[in-house]
Amino acid sequence: MDVVLPPQTTAPQRTVQPPAHLKGVAFPRDGSPQEPSKKEEGLSADELAKRQARLQKRGALLRKVLGAGTYVVDEVGDYRRKKVKVYVQYEGFQPGAIDRKKELRVAISLPDSWVDAPAKRLKEAFLKTYNSRFRKSQIGDCLLAVKDDSYLTFSKNVIGDDRLIGDVFRENDEVFVVTEQDVADLDAEVAKLKKILSDYEAEVEKNSTVDMEELTKLTTISREIDPEQAHCLLIGMRQCYMLPVGPEYTVADVKRFINHKGGRDAYPLGSLDVALVENFEINVLGDGDTMEALCKRVYGEEASLPRTIPLYWGKRLQDPKYFLWIPTLHTPDSFRGPGDENSAEAKKSGAELANDMVNSGGDCS
Repeated sequence: MDVVLPPQTTAPQRTVQPPAHLKGVAFPRDGSPQEPSKKEEGLSADELAKRQARLQKRGALLRKVLGAGTYVVDEVGDYRRKKVKVYVQYEGFQPGAIDRKKELRVAISLPDSWVDAPAKRLKEAFLKTYNSRFRKSQIGDCLLAVKDDSYLTFSKNVIGDDRLIGDVFRENDEVFVVTEQDVADLDAEVAKLKKILSDYEAEVEKNSTVDMEELTKLTTISREIDPEQAHCLLIGMRQCYMLPVGPEYTVADVKRFINHKGGRDAYPLGSLDVALVENFEINVLGDGDTMEALCKRVYGEEASLPRTIPLYWGKRLQDPKYFLWIPTLHTPDSFRGPGDENSAEAKKSGAELANDMVNSGGDCS
């Protein structure tokens, strides 16, 4: 049995497009947990690049730097004491949340004596500058915050006024001023994203057409698959399987099969994405897409099953703070076939991988 597939990119690009109903939602993008969110797209390219560079410049904890006697050579060759700075800014709970004209970012050099000073002193130094500049929109009660470990770019850890500067901030740190309203807006944004993802996960069960008993009987052993039966080629996590499908099978059914075969703990339903590679992009599919519809999408409107439908799948990264499965961030092996990237195996097309499976009489993994 020769498997004939449409032309495909053999090594899918890492550009992942989420399902249609998640586009425009402020999730971080693949490539870096700290990449700009959708709300930041109004900023200039230069400003975006600056924001990225700033996040990489965090130095040692201030308690190790202030008073340590670090010196640098200036432009005339003289030794001088290195200035220890942090960058304090107000921009609402995230860029674009307030009028850009009211945003302010200032560099504050810290004296050694501030190592045991409360964070309130740094906050007051910023507020003195801000409130004198914006007399009609002064900031009242507020706290300082720093970026946390969350992949969500707007998420922050709020710092209490009584925390010591030397223990909570780092050299070149990006420090944010947040009001009570900013914190409320941040929490509301997180709650909104949780609701969106919860509804998305519910779509899997809603769009399933095959009961679990039938799913458990499906085989991925090619010698046991009827060559006249339609099947999809599942490519992902450095593995490749042939899975028999019917025209009414949905993407949700494929996810449930992966969940069953890979293990519910290893591949929770909410962590899975199934996609087509089109125009050098990985386009994540909706759970209700049927195999018949995908066949036409891949081969053209006149096509019908039985055909081999190449489907790429992957696993999302889980946010370390909110435990959400982020739909725009995936594990490195997601949407990738067998072998290392530079190996001969990795350079094979989907059709070649399928034929290898047929000739070997078993799984290709």
